Amino acid sequence: MAWCGVRRYPLFAWSVEDAVLTLGPARAIKVSRFGGKCVMEGFTCGWCSGFRKEKAWLKEADVNDEIVTKPFHVLVVFGDAPLRRTIKATLRQLGYQGVHAVENGVEALQWLDSGQKVDVIITSLHRTRLDGFELLERIRSQPNTKNLPVVLVAGKATEQLVAQAIETDADGYVLMPFTPADLERRIDELIERRTKPSLYQQLLSSGQATLETAPQESIMWFREAVHENPSNPIGHYWLGQALERAGLMDEAQKAYRTAVELNPLHVKSMDRLREFYRKSGRTDELYDILTRMYRARPDRRDVALELGPLALAKGDVERGIACFEFLVGSVRNRPKALGAVLARFYRFDVLRADVARLAMSVYLEAVEKDAEAAYLLAQILTACDHAAQARDGLVKLLRRSKEFEKPFVIKVHLLLAHIYDKVGIERLAKEHRETARSLQAS
Repeated sequence: MAWCGVRRYPLFAWSVEDAVLTLGPARAIKVSRFGGKCVMEGFTCGWCSGFRKEKAWLKEADVNDEIVTKPFHVLVVFGDAPLRRTIKATLRQLGYQGVHAVENGVEALQWLDSGQKVDVIITSLHRTRLDGFELLERIRSQPNTKNLPVVLVAGKATEQLVAQAIETDADGYVLMPFTPADLERRIDELIERRTKPSLYQQLLSSGQATLETAPQESIMWFREAVHENPSNPIGHYWLGQALERAGLMDEAQKAYRTAVELNPLHVKSMDRLREFYRKSGRTDELYDILTRMYRARPDRRDVALELGPLALAKGDVERGIACFEFLVGSVRNRPKALGAVLARFYRFDVLRADVARLAMSVYLEAVEKDAEAAYLLAQILTACDHAAQARDGLVKLLRRSKEFEKPFVIKVHLLLAHIYDKVGIERLAKEHRETARSLQAS
């Protein structure tokens, strides 16, 4: 097996057999003689050394090999220009009728909105504008594209990747390095699945089509799907959805639990169980499912925001602090979002000093730029025994009281009254309470 180029993480891994399949016999001989490097029509992947030499050499190769045209259109979405060109050239060489390549998810959506035919999308995960998962969520949210096959290209198969792929309804993923034959096989499988669906897929589609309008009928279809393929968690998840809509909550929970047992990374089913456990006050089960979600998706802020305080309350300090640090790191430069995080953690002694320090670091900026965030931070500082600092910012806000709505000004006066009560200055506390009452009456 020869790898393309000299980078640490190559795109393609080639063998002579792959070359024969993809480039044809004449080119395959040239590839094997040249050391097995990846050579496309007109250029290499851009990573190989000797780029110009190989390009010039290829033009002299026998290019009369017959290519079987495939009547399918592929949209390639890659931020890295050399990779984008390489995959585009590979797909053309493989015979796909239409191949269009764009740099980011925004351009991909524009191409889809233009009405151009697309049979499958190949997208990288990491880009500056709309990453692979964000693009996939947008595609799945639109009626005209929700069933479009999407393949994610990733460097390695982490638990997080698998969980996100399931959560966003990706049709699959390809890991680098991969052969052109791997890519072709994956695309053709997905297209065939859409054009010639299995009985299982047909049953799922029938259930999804009736889910909102006729949930009882939908339950029937999904039960048939589960009977057809009992080891696939997707059928159990959709059965849970239908049972919920029919008001059969206990059975729905059972279906979601089965989905999670079959695939411990099925976060969509965990999300539904999380909602059930929260509403019914089943704290132990909620903690367990949140912990499993956090392992699968450590990047989800909503999970960390709920799990962190619960972990600290249960004495799991290490996990609670890990959630806190992740959340703070993700919102550090946004006072309002940071305040929302700190408000969930300030009551825990182990973090109170850190919470106060972080609140102080953005408080004065918030006083100048975001009054609501400043009010929230003032509440946190007061609770963390930094009432004096909170008071100074609130007084500054009152000097600009004409800029704010009356209910907000009343809140500020009442918080100041609370602060003065706390430090034992009863006269000022009374003045602010009376001012608040006067504003409420006016």
